Amino acid sequence: MNLGIVLLIVSAPDIGSTIQGDALLSRGGWEKQEIVEGGDTWINGNGRVHLWWFPNKVLDEDNLDQRYTTLTGEKVDEVIFLSRHYAASGQPSLTLHVIGVPGESPLGERAEFGGIKGSVVPPNTRFASWYRRMYEAGVKHNLTPEFDLTIETTHHGPCLSVPTMFVEIGSSESHWGRKDAAEAWADVIYDGLGLNGGSELGNWETLSDDEKLNSKIMLGIGGGHYAPRHTDVIRKTDCWAGHQIASYSLDMIKPDVENWDGTSDPYPKGQWSHAIKECLKSTKKAFPKGNIIAHLDRKSFKGWQRQSIKRLCQELNLPIGRTDDFK
Repeated sequence: MNLGIVLLIVSAPDIGSTIQGDALLSRGGWEKQEIVEGGDTWINGNGRVHLWWFPNKVLDEDNLDQRYTTLTGEKVDEVIFLSRHYAASGQPSLTLHVIGVPGESPLGERAEFGGIKGSVVPPNTRFASWYRRMYEAGVKHNLTPEFDLTIETTHHGPCLSVPTMFVEIGSSESHWGRKDAAEAWADVIYDGLGLNGGSELGNWETLSDDEKLNSKIMLGIGGGHYAPRHTDVIRKTDCWAGHQIASYSLDMIKPDVENWDGTSDPYPKGQWSHAIKECLKSTKKAFPKGNIIAHLDRKSFKGWQRQSIKRLCQELNLPIGRTDDFK
């Protein structure tokens, strides 16, 4: 069992974040605590759940988990950011995702929206179960069909050491302040953290060793930013989920060699293999003893790309499954 805390972080300049924070506080059970880095804090759930009203934007604020521990003495086991989501389409949405910047180069440089190029943060183990609960909450609060209820692939900062995810209201200013969307997320958070008196959703550490060995964790590879095929697996099964890697993070340059064979010749250049390796390593860190299985969005790849990815997965002892394999 976890001995540390779950840290919920609200970003004060972000209305999509503060509307969720307000919805949580209005449900009661919160006790005001000390000010940390200029932001108010509260505790709930016998002191195990902390809410930090951070005074600034968060994408470039690295090590917030360690900073909170240093200033409060509380060991942080996981972080959940409450956030807005922006999309040029303006499509209303509830969405969630884990974080990092896989596949970008030069490796080690600061990324445009926070994080370090090529690095990823351990995925929060609640990701898949909270998506399923979010889908139920979206329907309950009559957000569908107006709102898309989806996941996103791994992207943006900040850098942290513990399992982390973002839960978001999208996708434009006209939606960020929607109280019905915030109440839907408040349902998910209260149920997901057991603040309503029930069991938590998606806490890996509550499983026995045998349960961990028999649990299936999806590592999604390929597809667009909203990963509809990976989302479908999460919705239709009771799998867990680690990183989801979009095709745009899998840069592959086919060798300019006559009769090149993707099953045996030198691998294509590009950051694709590094992205898969880093996301696998990070997912293993979040799910010790878990059975990690890759799910390929096959239609998003050309044949030679699939050959290379399958070959790499075989070398990494990473099995590839279809939807039924995650049930």
